[in-house]
Amino acid sequence: MTFIEQFKKIMQDAMPAFLANPFIKDCEAGRIDARALYTYIYQDNIYLDVYLPLFSKGLDNFGIDSESLRQFEGDQETEPHLMLQKLADEKDPAAKATITKEWLPATTGYLKHIQDSQKEGDFIFLCSLAACPYVYGYLTEKMIESGQIKKGNPFYPWFDFYKGTDGQLTVDFMKVLEEEADKVDEEMQSRGLTAFYQAVQFENDFFAQSLEKEG
Repeated sequence: MTFIEQFKKIMQDAMPAFLANPFIKDCEAGRIDARALYTYIYQDNIYLDVYLPLFSKGLDNFGIDSESLRQFEGDQETEPHLMLQKLADEKDPAAKATITKEWLPATTGYLKHIQDSQKEGDFIFLCSLAACPYVYGYLTEKMIESGQIKKGNPFYPWFDFYKGTDGQLTVDFMKVLEEEADKVDEEMQSRGLTAFYQAVQFENDFFAQSLEKEG
């Protein structure tokens, strides 16, 4: 099994947990929880403000110059956020005033994990960064292909956006990782897989925290 095949296996094994995630289940059912969507958008903005500069650093470390990767590097996710905001605004605009403006645990934990991975070395860092585009691309593609998310579902455009954009991004990123994995020993590869696995778990937690009520 190649290094990238092991990435895919990690995500395949994680899929049942993602499909059981209350945020994803709401999307699948077409249920719009305005407060959860506003929370997700707010936390994702916090996350991206830190993640995107780290992503840029990760590319620079390896001299990566892929069009899709560089596009993602400067993308503040405006379009998908606007898709969710429109749904929330139509459902219950007053819910926006009820969300917390603090960093939630999964946001903090996820970013700390990436920053800690950076301290372990460039390859480990790149592996931890990969989970963000990989999870979105893999999850949305599989749920659309399986018919779990269909046209007519209010979340279909959001899923389709990531299926279209993160698909090529994932291909490009995996190509880079496969090349870099061949340059490191098995121990380093194992540490990279662990960093990726942990980041995948944080992605699932990140979705779920949007539905957690305070107090």
